[in-house]
Amino acid sequence: MKKGLAISLIVIVSGASLIFGFVWGNDFQFTNNPKPITPTVDGIIEKKEWKRAAYYNIPFYLDVDNAIDPIEGKQNVDGWNYLSVGEDEENYYIALDLCSDRTNNKNGEWISYFLANRMPDILNSRLAFQALTNYGFEYLYYDVNQSKTFDYSLGTEIVPQTYNQIPIVPEYDSIEIINGNTSSNYLDFWYNYDDKSYTFESFNTTPEGTWDVGDYVDIQFGVNITEKFPEQNITTFLADLLDLRLNYVISSNLTANNTENLNKAENFYCGVAEHDGMPGNFTDEANFTSDMNTINFPNDTLVSGSVDFDHSGVNASNGMFYFTIHCWNNYNATHPTAYELNIDYLALRMRTTYLTTLIENTISQGNYDIAWSYGPSVKCSEDHRMFEFNMSKSEFPDLDDELLYLFVAGYGTMSFIGTDFWAYPGDSNDNPFNGFIDEYNNFLVFDMSIT
Repeated sequence: MKKGLAISLIVIVSGASLIFGFVWGNDFQFTNNPKPITPTVDGIIEKKEWKRAAYYNIPFYLDVDNAIDPIEGKQNVDGWNYLSVGEDEENYYIALDLCSDRTNNKNGEWISYFLANRMPDILNSRLAFQALTNYGFEYLYYDVNQSKTFDYSLGTEIVPQTYNQIPIVPEYDSIEIINGNTSSNYLDFWYNYDDKSYTFESFNTTPEGTWDVGDYVDIQFGVNITEKFPEQNITTFLADLLDLRLNYVISSNLTANNTENLNKAENFYCGVAEHDGMPGNFTDEANFTSDMNTINFPNDTLVSGSVDFDHSGVNASNGMFYFTIHCWNNYNATHPTAYELNIDYLALRMRTTYLTTLIENTISQGNYDIAWSYGPSVKCSEDHRMFEFNMSKSEFPDLDDELLYLFVAGYGTMSFIGTDFWAYPGDSNDNPFNGFIDEYNNFLVFDMSIT
């Protein structure tokens, strides 16, 4: 009896071991949920390393130039390529399985990565991305042939350029609430027409100084203009600053009308006070509102507009410029004067140096790794170019939302027809080597919280 049980146990254990070994060897997954991964960044894309990236193994089709490379005697082919994105506790990982890139000619080959963990709406504004560099946006241009990052290079033109959608960034810009109550944050005015607003409830008070009793909303902003420019050319961009404006999308449940607010409780005063290079002193009413830009808009209506600031008022020593959104409804004995101010969108507009090209590595040494190879992979049996890359999460600010924005581009004799590069996502107009990223729509967006 005991002998039979022992034999049965051996059979069961042996069978289980065979099944376990088969499952392990074939890397079977019992769930499609993404898992944290820590691949070896050696440029060789192995099946087990990246399969657990699950939802983030993405095929993309490239229609490329099929001309024969004179050195390699091979041609690149149209077809499916693969992007894999994963993470562990410390790093983000990216694999590029470029099945279309069939040549191993490193002459002139480069690769670039653009990553962010937060991003406002940006359209046709290269300078807007510079405002986020080192504060949620990083990029790297890598010379494959020389096995090193490219040296810093900036191209400009004499004719100035107007840049919209330059964000207010909390790490180096300041937001001081003098009067009013809010539970919102800056992300609520980074995106327009999204049903989210930087919302303030007016504060009924008798302020210090000569101010009258009433319902107030006062939010003072200090923006560091120099942080909005490329780090190594701040002086050039600041000297060429020709225009500075504040673009807004705003609404309220009362009407903002500065000519009638004293006579009607349902009308309140709203404007933007300029303080130039020093913070405004709210207790000094006369000076605080000496340079006012009034804003009028009807109740319950979302309106857009801009305030034209005096750009010469930027503090030359530290690059700061201060302004306050100031709203007031005077006391009324018979009618309520409280109101709610909703700032749906707020961003700067500047006219300064025309930035044509910018090549740089903004990722700190030791916080990234990159490797490549030429050979077959699970996805493609023909020899082709592969890249693996990782970047430390410490390069990004800590946020509640775990998003990753990604754009990649490069060249290795493989290129879009009529160009000298490929990109994903993108087309023949999105060469970061001959320009710079200028649109939110250039990026893929990954929700990394599901791992």
